[in-house]
Amino acid sequence: MKSCHGVHRTRWLNSVGTVALVLTLAAAMPEQAFADDESAISQEELRELAAAIKLQQQKLAAQERALAEQQRTIAEQQNQLNFLKTQVGSPLETHFESAGAGSITPVVYNLGQAGSPGSPRTGIFKAQDSQEQQQQPVGQAPVEQRPEVSIIPERGGVLTRQGQLVLEPQLEYAQSNVNRFFFQGFEFVDAVLIGLIEATDAERETLQAALGARVGVTNRLELEVRVPYLYRDDSVENTAFVSGTPQELPAQSATGAGLGDIEVAGHYQINDGLGGWPYFIGNLRVKTNTGTSPFEVDFDSEGVAQDLATGSGFWAVQPSVTTIFPSDPAVFFGNLGYTWNIERDVNETIAETHIGNVDPGDSVNTTFGMGISLNERTSFSFGFEYNYVFETEQESNGVTAESDKLKVGSLLLGWSYQLTDDVGLNLNTAFGVTEDATDFRTTLRVPIRFDLF
Repeated sequence: MKSCHGVHRTRWLNSVGTVALVLTLAAAMPEQAFADDESAISQEELRELAAAIKLQQQKLAAQERALAEQQRTIAEQQNQLNFLKTQVGSPLETHFESAGAGSITPVVYNLGQAGSPGSPRTGIFKAQDSQEQQQQPVGQAPVEQRPEVSIIPERGGVLTRQGQLVLEPQLEYAQSNVNRFFFQGFEFVDAVLIGLIEATDAERETLQAALGARVGVTNRLELEVRVPYLYRDDSVENTAFVSGTPQELPAQSATGAGLGDIEVAGHYQINDGLGGWPYFIGNLRVKTNTGTSPFEVDFDSEGVAQDLATGSGFWAVQPSVTTIFPSDPAVFFGNLGYTWNIERDVNETIAETHIGNVDPGDSVNTTFGMGISLNERTSFSFGFEYNYVFETEQESNGVTAESDKLKVGSLLLGWSYQLTDDVGLNLNTAFGVTEDATDFRTTLRVPIRFDLF
């Protein structure tokens, strides 16, 4: 439609230019040229007429170039907007409604699960009203307007527009294999071990179904809630080597299912993103302890868990800042946060071991990456997520012990497709690249948009 408007506008300018030329010719010709004697026009007058015609042609050419540049800018911005709208289910549009003074034109972006690109949770668009553009003088640069920001699920991002509700059912599968090697005994020289050697092979699988909801309270504030349900299945096989002879130990397996830890979050747009600045989004996420705690499951006489926990057993608070910078057709994103796991007195006795105060290790969280639009409905993204987890302190029988630090890094890949104007489809995967990371995690999301008011 914008190309058609450009053609009509060019034809209209040509018509106006033609009329202007005729009026110029009439004004430039002396009165005696129209007298009854029809005297001849001088060479000087012809030169003046030719100069006037050339000047008008130059003005028309400049106006046509300015109009073509505006059309190109509008087309690029519309393509970028459609790419952004595919991320969280906003409708694809070819025209903007009149924004009005001081209003905000919506933009959407989604990074996905735990910062995965292309999901919640995926660019920024500086919108101009199409009618206002048509009323602007030809050749005048478009006027920047403030954008509306929407959340990036799990990490924060550009906000859902005011009065909209996004329901996001999701399904996640995670799998990891852990191989551990233990030695208890004496080492006389290198590679000569006398004692007990034990190898542990643990396979852990988790299937999680969750329902998330995001609502735009204002043009700058969004609230979110996420309710998960988990099923876990762990299998552990142990092999002991005594004097070089392997001995298979009894395999251990356990399962667990139930409500996980419910999360609530708020996201606030800090700046307008004008003048070439990136968008900054402030996020605050709170994780509850509604899931089954690791200290609340059943244990046998030796302290081996018979069931698996579906929650961490601790409250956690995570402030973070998300940065989004558009560079058509790509969108660069990053997130930096800190997770505070709140310590508590467990006061439980497990297999004659009294568990007192436990302080889970806090963590520094970072995610960065880039999303690229393939067309108006399809995009893909990739990034990297890294969490540095500090030591966990646990008091057992009056003695405090510390765990090792954890370094959890994952490569993120995402794909997004807009099924309809209100329904999207996001598939995200994470591949562990450090020893402490989950080997593989994939998440399927279906964001569905509703207008509340």
